Amino acid sequence: MTLMTALLALLAQDLVDNPEYKGWAAFKAGSSVTYKYNPQEGGQKVTLKSIGTTEAVVETEILLNGKTVGQKTERKIPAKLPADKVSKDAKEGEEEIDVAGKKMKCRTREVEKKTANGKTVTVKIWIQEDIPGSGAQVQTLTEAGGKFSMTATEWEKK
Repeated sequence: MTLMTALLALLAQDLVDNPEYKGWAAFKAGSSVTYKYNPQEGGQKVTLKSIGTTEAVVETEILLNGKTVGQKTERKIPAKLPADKVSKDAKEGEEEIDVAGKKMKCRTREVEKKTANGKTVTVKIWIQEDIPGSGAQVQTLTEAGGKFSMTATEWEKK
């Protein structure tokens, strides 16, 4: 039994806090955030369905002209991640951006990722703790020059 306990303790040391879970942890079920896509039309609404000590469950619906398109999807967000799944070389900073018609001071986090086909994608997140999920804006840049972003337009805190 002591060998099993030691193994479990060793495995637990390799887990770190999941930043995405932390963005939802301060909110209650029913909290939501709506994003507008750019340059594409439409957006998405993400609603916190449940929050526990080990995971959050969110529901995402795609919006077009203010109406839900297709099926809503649920996703589980674990509270902890293996340490090797969290980028250690992220660039961090602070910026003030326009969010839902007002200036908001945000922390920024920028990481580069390799896609399955070997291309580099840069993802930058503007983090604002007053917004459920903490994502004020997310921007993705491809090495070919493609750019996609989504910006929070409204949110509801429960």
